[in-house]
Amino acid sequence: MVNRSERGAAVFIVLLVITLLTAIGIFAARSASLVDQATGFDRQAVQTQYLTAYAGRAVTAELGDGAGKSYLDKVALGTDACEANQNVVPLTPGAPIPCYKLYISEIANRVNAKTGNTVLDQQTVINGGSLGPPVGPAGLAMSQEGVFVVEMTEPYESIPNPGSEVAGLGNNAFRDVQLTLTAYGQVRPVDLVNLGASPWCAVNASSTSASVSALRAHVTLKNVPR
Repeated sequence: MVNRSERGAAVFIVLLVITLLTAIGIFAARSASLVDQATGFDRQAVQTQYLTAYAGRAVTAELGDGAGKSYLDKVALGTDACEANQNVVPLTPGAPIPCYKLYISEIANRVNAKTGNTVLDQQTVINGGSLGPPVGPAGLAMSQEGVFVVEMTEPYESIPNPGSEVAGLGNNAFRDVQLTLTAYGQVRPVDLVNLGASPWCAVNASSTSASVSALRAHVTLKNVPR
């Protein structure tokens, strides 16, 4: 016969085993969810890097489409406040610091007007769009949006390429100008409150889940009229 003390010990051991197995199951489930979360963060970060590079290329194409002189004039006015040169002190007090910003909305309007296409395809229930995957039922896939802004700063006349005119009327009429482009890209949940009222900032609920990337490049504009 098994006495009462032995039966009590057996019950304790069974409870201990059940507790241990439950803890292992919870740990395994939590580990699996962390892997999924880390994969999602990595995907979002890579998308943001590509979006930022896309922004730099898009603005470079815009500058090279015969609009270089127009944008250089806007940069010289210095009416925008840029992060890239916010700590620069002008030599003459009160003088404007050259800067101009181009947002995704402006580039999108240009692309749509010329080609009828969009810069980024939106997610739908059946189409993943540019950022994917397709938007599913609540709790499965959240709709994402990508935004970018490119700051144009530091314009200066660069050295002409070999073979360029070094004297005469032609040299006085045109010049080569180098610009610094600082692109910022952001991938975040769709801002359902402001609905794009701001081309860059969103409500806190979207901003805290955003992935942000930056890229800097130097672009030379050739044969820009003076």
